[in-house]
Amino acid sequence: MENKIPRSPRSVSPSSSVSGSPPTLSSDTLALLQDFLTTRAEEEKRFNDLADQAAARAETLAVNGDLEESDPPMMSVDEYRLAFGEDWQLSQFWYTSEYATRLAKSLRSICNPTSKIAFLCCPTAFVAFQHTNPLEGARLFEYDKRFAVLAPKKFVYYDLDEPDIFPEDLKGNVDVVLVDPPFLNEVTNKKVLQTIRQILHPTQGKLLLTTSTSIKDVVQRLYDQPPVGPMR
Repeated sequence: MENKIPRSPRSVSPSSSVSGSPPTLSSDTLALLQDFLTTRAEEEKRFNDLADQAAARAETLAVNGDLEESDPPMMSVDEYRLAFGEDWQLSQFWYTSEYATRLAKSLRSICNPTSKIAFLCCPTAFVAFQHTNPLEGARLFEYDKRFAVLAPKKFVYYDLDEPDIFPEDLKGNVDVVLVDPPFLNEVTNKKVLQTIRQILHPTQGKLLLTTSTSIKDVVQRLYDQPPVGPMR
């Protein structure tokens, strides 16, 4: 008996004049595809190495009972960009090393050694800041749990759909907040604002917002009263 392979739901009908042969890619396209796959594989290897190091470090601390030891030195932005691929489903787009470094220096100029600074949805800025002039009071609020390997003690899992969930000790105690809302819409900004209003120091807190000019009207309307506005 002849074995018949079931036709795919996306297959062309028998009456179609389109050839049933699989499509072929040009050599240039194949080269681009291979380059993309190679880059992804290299990113995955670098990240897995970081995760293994973090796990080994945590195990050592647990065995020795030295739970107060600080996080390891932060990698550079260039190293970070090589190890962490952008997840476009989460609207992740990394800053350049030059921009992140300039931003970190600006932030450091308004901090002192005891400042508490929160980075909401902007891991590249956190990396640059902690690499150049690290602060013990820095915290990264992020949904993507991959970033916990960078600084486990400074990582705060942050879900935009649960803006009221964050460490209690940060409530009203954060001196500086940098936020880069991942989605350019009013709903996302309302959610991050709900968090910022709770963690930012009510009288001395400073807020820095980095976003697109395409939502300028939304920003001016939402960030309009202290301690989160008006924006300048």
